[in-house]
Amino acid sequence: MKYLKVGLLATLVAVLFTTTTQAGQREGAFSLSPMIGYHVFEGSQNTEDAIIGGLSLGYNVSKRWAAELEVRYTPTETDLPAQEDINAWSAGVNALYHFNPDGPFVPYASAGFGVMYFNSDDYEDDGDYMMNWGVGAKYFINDDFALRMDLRHLVDLHSDREWDHNGDDQLDNNFLATAGLYWQFGGPAILPPPPLDSDRDGIPDLRDKCPDTPLGVMVDAVGCPPVEKTPPPPPAKFIDGDDDGDGVLNSRDKCPGTLKGVIVDEDGCPVSLTIQIEFDFDKSQVRPEYHEKLREAAAFIKQYPETKFLIAGHTDSIGSVTYNKELSMRRAAAVKKYLVEEFGIAAHLMTPRGYGENQPIADNDTEAGRQRNRRVEVICCLVIPPE
Repeated sequence: MKYLKVGLLATLVAVLFTTTTQAGQREGAFSLSPMIGYHVFEGSQNTEDAIIGGLSLGYNVSKRWAAELEVRYTPTETDLPAQEDINAWSAGVNALYHFNPDGPFVPYASAGFGVMYFNSDDYEDDGDYMMNWGVGAKYFINDDFALRMDLRHLVDLHSDREWDHNGDDQLDNNFLATAGLYWQFGGPAILPPPPLDSDRDGIPDLRDKCPDTPLGVMVDAVGCPPVEKTPPPPPAKFIDGDDDGDGVLNSRDKCPGTLKGVIVDEDGCPVSLTIQIEFDFDKSQVRPEYHEKLREAAAFIKQYPETKFLIAGHTDSIGSVTYNKELSMRRAAAVKKYLVEEFGIAAHLMTPRGYGENQPIADNDTEAGRQRNRRVEVICCLVIPPE
């Protein structure tokens, strides 16, 4: 009979470790765990080891912490010549701490307290306080169900049962090995992952007809940049003029209504330039791969010799605020110096500013994001902001 019990437990353990799973602990969910296993009594208790059944009701306070109320029942008998029937009950409250709560395989540690109660037709009933601790694991089959295994050491406090050779007010050790089903229900719904959007233009790849759209470009319903339409020329006037004051006559101004002070090209449309170069961590030297981009910036600047350019330096969030502001200023100054020395750009046309870590364009919690934030931007054409 004992070999049959051990074989049943081994089968449950094997199933636990071979089932395919998909999910983990869910915060805010309730749980129900029917369990079956084997109860081992300390030898001096004169109580036969036997099959045990139990039921636990729990609540996941967080993904890692949970509380459970459990009840167990072991129908057994005394290990004496008379072999009288004994009903062993235990009930308690336990705290569980889960490791790897988001994975399919979730080991845990538990501890708690409660009561043990023994009753028999032939002996006086006995009730004691008990404490227990143990370890276990859950192996998830899907979002709601998992197979569960639990190993527990249970200490029966102040045992004074008539058939127990430990005597009055002694501690008895019990060992439990159980396996069963874990069902979690309720809690926040698990949403499916969002559809893949490789170019991050807001249109899922499944219906994106332009999958390589540059970041920041406006797109239509199928993920493609809208076709630019040249606005019709303004109606001819008997007297030509310059209504928006941009220096381009109305008759050939393709962008009427330009705001005052904005630099325009020969067609009266705003001129703009923004380039961005990155730096190594805690460095202010211009990297060789950006020399060609700075050459293009210099060519643009030479086309507008009276225009002011902002050289804006930035850093990631590593380091103090004061140090990062100084480092960003050194980076901006290095770019200005490179444009002056390599391409002969007039120094008074460029205003370097250090903004430190205050204007990130990416997440500073990742290395890739911090690298993007280590940058200098050459910006035209605008009114240089005050310090």
